[in-house]
Amino acid sequence: MSKAKKLSVKLLRHEADLLAAGKLVDVSHGGASSRWLTAASYDADKELEPPSQHDAALLYRPMGDLEVQYLVSHGELPDTQPYQAVMEGPNGRTYAEKYLRGHKQVNTSPTTVVEFYVPRALVDTLFAIQHKPEDGCISMGLGNKAGGGLELLNAVLRERRGFFRIVLVKRPSKKK
Repeated sequence: MSKAKKLSVKLLRHEADLLAAGKLVDVSHGGASSRWLTAASYDADKELEPPSQHDAALLYRPMGDLEVQYLVSHGELPDTQPYQAVMEGPNGRTYAEKYLRGHKQVNTSPTTVVEFYVPRALVDTLFAIQHKPEDGCISMGLGNKAGGGLELLNAVLRERRGFFRIVLVKRPSKKK
């Protein structure tokens, strides 16, 4: 009888830190070929004191490791993706997650979905600059070939008028 091959997963440092801090939860099932870490979407009414309605929105973006590591290190997105975009709300998160779940394909090898909590005015501006329908949501362009709103989002992050959180990670296993 042959031994089953053991799967191992080495998380990136920021992923391991978020998992250890309880900001991500491991939802991988036994026998999974990838390790899945997730967090619920931000809820301003539950998480901000005092609870109130905020003139803000949630945007989502699927990213590969290099882009996420730059974001984590510098607090803003790099200017490396000519077609990068963000999608708004719960439907935007569902759409972004399709890239990790294999329902959508791109050549950037996404491993992470990032959530951005930003002022509603930014979303309105990005929408006015460029938007297009995607599977059940609207995407707004950030890259220089997709609307060019990157500097607007980065300014919000630099000025601390918004923030980001990692809400989904798919870290592939390596067979030993």
